[in-house]
Amino acid sequence: MGIEAMGLTLMRPRSKEEKLKLEIMKGPTLIVRPDITIMQNTVLTLLLTTVLASVAFSATAGVPPELESTEFSKADITPCPACLCAAPTGELFVGVDLLGSLGKGPGKGRIVRLVDTDNDGVADKHSVFAKVDNPRGLISVGTKLWVLHTVIPESTGKLTGMHVSLFEDKDWDGVADGPGKILLSNVSPPKHNQDRGADHTTNGFRLGIDGWIYIAVGDFGIHGAKGTDGTELTMLGGGVVRFRPDGSEMEVYTHGLRNIYDVAIDPLMNIYTRGNTNDGGGWNVRFIHHIQTGEYGYPILFKNFTDEIIPALVDVGGGSGTGAMFLQEEGWPEKFTNVAVMCDWGRSQAVIHRLTPDGPSFTQEPETFIKLQQITDVDTDASGRLYAGAWAGAGYKGNPGKGWVSRIVPKNWEYKPFANPATLKDSALVSLLRSRSATARLAASQELIGRPAAAKAVASVAVDKTAPTDSRVAAIFTYKQMAGEKAVPGLSKLAKDDPAVREWAIRALADRKTQLGGLTKDLFITALRDKNPRVQVAAAVALGRLGDKSAAADLLAIAKLPGVEKEEAVAAPKPPAFQTKAVKGHKTHKVDVDVSKWKKLYLVVNDGGDGDGEDHGAWFNPVFVSADGREVKLSSRKWKTAKSGWGKIGFGISATGKPLKSGDGKAQPDGLGTHANSTIVFDVPKGAVRFKAQAGLANTSKGKGKIQFAVSDSMPSFAGAGNSKEGPHATPNSPIILPHVAVKALVDLEAIEACLDAVGSVNSRSALWALRKIHDTKVVDGLIAKYNTSSEESLKADILATLIRIYQIEAPYDGSWWWSTRPDTRGPYYKPIKWEGSKKIGDFVKAQWSAGEHRDIIVAYNAKTRSAIKGVDVASIASAPVKPVGPKVDLSAIARAKGQVGKMSIEDVMLALDNVKGKVKRGEELFTQQGCIACHTTDAKQPAKGPFMGQVGAVLTREQIAESILKPNASISQGFATVSVETKDGKALVGFITAQTADKVEMRDIAGQVHTVKVANIKSKHELETSMMPAGLANSLSMEDFASLIAYLASQKK
Repeated sequence: MGIEAMGLTLMRPRSKEEKLKLEIMKGPTLIVRPDITIMQNTVLTLLLTTVLASVAFSATAGVPPELESTEFSKADITPCPACLCAAPTGELFVGVDLLGSLGKGPGKGRIVRLVDTDNDGVADKHSVFAKVDNPRGLISVGTKLWVLHTVIPESTGKLTGMHVSLFEDKDWDGVADGPGKILLSNVSPPKHNQDRGADHTTNGFRLGIDGWIYIAVGDFGIHGAKGTDGTELTMLGGGVVRFRPDGSEMEVYTHGLRNIYDVAIDPLMNIYTRGNTNDGGGWNVRFIHHIQTGEYGYPILFKNFTDEIIPALVDVGGGSGTGAMFLQEEGWPEKFTNVAVMCDWGRSQAVIHRLTPDGPSFTQEPETFIKLQQITDVDTDASGRLYAGAWAGAGYKGNPGKGWVSRIVPKNWEYKPFANPATLKDSALVSLLRSRSATARLAASQELIGRPAAAKAVASVAVDKTAPTDSRVAAIFTYKQMAGEKAVPGLSKLAKDDPAVREWAIRALADRKTQLGGLTKDLFITALRDKNPRVQVAAAVALGRLGDKSAAADLLAIAKLPGVEKEEAVAAPKPPAFQTKAVKGHKTHKVDVDVSKWKKLYLVVNDGGDGDGEDHGAWFNPVFVSADGREVKLSSRKWKTAKSGWGKIGFGISATGKPLKSGDGKAQPDGLGTHANSTIVFDVPKGAVRFKAQAGLANTSKGKGKIQFAVSDSMPSFAGAGNSKEGPHATPNSPIILPHVAVKALVDLEAIEACLDAVGSVNSRSALWALRKIHDTKVVDGLIAKYNTSSEESLKADILATLIRIYQIEAPYDGSWWWSTRPDTRGPYYKPIKWEGSKKIGDFVKAQWSAGEHRDIIVAYNAKTRSAIKGVDVASIASAPVKPVGPKVDLSAIARAKGQVGKMSIEDVMLALDNVKGKVKRGEELFTQQGCIACHTTDAKQPAKGPFMGQVGAVLTREQIAESILKPNASISQGFATVSVETKDGKALVGFITAQTADKVEMRDIAGQVHTVKVANIKSKHELETSMMPAGLANSLSMEDFASLIAYLASQKK
């Protein structure tokens, strides 16, 4: 029978002698890529490499009917293809990495050069071009090959660095002439690559038509990278960094992204990547359009400070992005050209994103393009041959017998050789700038850069209004690279006179900070008011690079948040009208609040943070009271929404489903039972003036719970608590882009005086947005002075919020630590520390608190920014802890019990499962009975525990789910590996990490209990090879019950 899973159909043998046959089919996949060992959090993951040992693959790609595929090279030549690039003339370079993502040791990487001399779709010549460790990116231009790689010396076997090196093959014999020359050193911190291997690291790169090389930097970040001109760069977290091909002028292009593996660059210099979000907290893939200087927010802004980021264009669900390119080649069907092609290793497919202009950015629609097992990378040569690498089950640590490269071309396609650009005359190269092949234009551009006599001819293409836009753009950037600052007059005229290419003329003019001579702000100021939003964005970025602070007023005028016509007080979550401290025991707390002006009633129960888990909260005798004293029982009303961290919600019942009783044992039929963390929302009935109740723990808590109650007319703010809901970080928001880059320009200009002058003016909000990004005592003094001289309360509130925001600063990144796969996403800083201005800010805020000024703002922003300013009376507001804890479960006892399943072999269980379907309702009961709830949830609204089961049926078949339960050690979800921790005070803990900040680690043990350990108290921590899920949890079940449990899990397709 067929098992459709992970993009594959696995044919089960009818006899033990039959071999397994695997055919590539439709469907999502859940396979890890070479740089990242995550698995989608919607499954009890089944690691594909455990299945692949006895299967045979089709080695050609699944392509649309208009295309055809051949196996270009096999695993004996190109196993484990981590990256590849094609020379425009057709030679293919493949980065072979036998270490994969977690392997260690030297001598396992090489670059293989392949040639198809007879163009039959199969390489017939190959050579080892160079031996390097962990090849992660390749660019071929002429006789040069740029390589992104690590260095692991044979003498120590320990990785010492990751670099960009330049290799040359001047005699074109297929072997590099010597060792590579390092252009950029330490583009990823050695420590993290040593500890984990080359995952989350710096990966693929591409050369743009503007002559910059753009690198995808994973969230290991960069510490102390150095270019050939002495430029040094440190970056906390991931993003795109660019540099000139000679290793100079290294700079950050965008920031705030996770696990981007490669960059796609279109002919108009739009840049795209695929990244994702948190391991274990939703690691879905996001498609990103990169706007120069953009901040994308991962991990400290994208959840709780979304108004400060440029969001991704879409969250496409589970997967794992790898190689990327923009496909524009002659001879290809129109539907498959001018498209961004993004490889998804996790889904074993390359995806096309159909782009529609949206202001300065795009909206998109994805569609499947190529299906290839664990696809790693794609590239084309100038004749139109597309090459794609397949990891094909090579696993975490590589496998010399796995992997291949496919060649894909249109059907009935005719090969037309592309001449070596070095052999062409100037006129032929200039003509190639008009080619419909992006690869050909880039090859011609690179050759023309070294031929200054052709500059005038190149400029003629740039000004030719009959030429296609992409050809004119290629000419603009080629001309700028040829002429340098001498290109300023011509490009300035083009920017003024020709709106069709104004955007790119502006970009080229300010593209290199080393070539700004002769430029003034006037051209760019005028462009800020252009009708084309892309021109406006290019002008704002240019002004930030130009360095003229006198442009600040114009930047402030366009830096307004979209939809804001009038300056208003910063919207802050209100503290609740009623709130207790974190309470224990069976004492009840009187609730009596004025609801006469409320439209909605929010009843909130938060976990008190003791880790016990018996947090069975209740609202006893809840009633609305009218002005004449009449009472309306809350139990007579229907709630609008209700959610809790565990168990049941209902009138007259406890969270366990038992009849609700108060701590003294008295029945409470009208009481509302729930479990922390809980939010229940009701409409306030007309005429109601008060809400009354008694809040306390239900008797089913046995006095062990510890919870906090709150009543409000909206979702309340709790001091110290971050917003648990992610902001819209993957929803297109084109109106934010211009103000975003304008604010970034103001920060780059350090336009402190201009911003302070604008506080209180029509541009006040823009100014405060910029000032909260600048840590300077001039800002502190200026804001305090503005506060003291202002009579406008909303402005004073905004100033207070800004001061609280800059009370702390991000600690300098030293490369010694990494936030791991579960970073703290609360923001706005990851490792906040105090700075020179902190004391003055703290004293000022405390003075306003003492004077009774804007206490709601102080409480809200002190909590949101985690500033912990002492002296403000927030002690009465208990901090809301991270997560509730489920009931204790003895998994070992469950595993020891023997029923029908425990007495059968795994093979017999799997065969019997074919004939027993099971009952979903019974399976839901067994999910609790068998202890699954200790480590898993099926509701996305519930706080995460272990691997999420709410979508497992959409990804795995019944058989795969069953096998994962019977053999848990065969597949351990990345992010949920079993960890052993020994503390300095002598405790030993074993479990998986559910949350981690710079200061503490939260673990869930085998009983489902949560333990919080301070990082400073950890003596040792290491991962174990076995799953924390014990084998045998289904042993006590009959086949009917086991089938019912599988049926329930298979039904989870949310």
